[in-house]
Amino acid sequence: MSIRARRHDERGAAAVEFALIMPILFMLCFGIIDFGYAINRHSVINNASRDAAREASLGGTKAQIVAAANESLGNLAGATVVVSCKKPTGGACGSNYDTDAVSNGWAVVTVKYTHTMITPISYLFGNSINLDRTAQMRIE
Repeated sequence: MSIRARRHDERGAAAVEFALIMPILFMLCFGIIDFGYAINRHSVINNASRDAAREASLGGTKAQIVAAANESLGNLAGATVVVSCKKPTGGACGSNYDTDAVSNGWAVVTVKYTHTMITPISYLFGNSINLDRTAQMRIE
């Protein structure tokens, strides 16, 4: 068989091979994008809970603590901030943080966020991931 005849027989092979590999490459790229974005959001939530717990440890009110968390969250809409405390003896505080938080107790801040996938990879792994982070610091 001549070289010309062999090339003529393999003309569409590269296109068929690319068509077979393309879905796998797209899934890999979409997965990297979506999970990288989710890791970024988790880092933002972690920093927000830590910043809010630091505000609480310095004696901030519940409104100041939530404001510190929202400032750290930036443009992350849909995140919820839950503020609670523990007594120095280890028991849970009541429902009103501002009156129940005492010096030498523990401030507990939880930030929750539901991350929605942005690429078509969500058909395989679900449409969203629930992210939450809790930070606690001793109240001075």
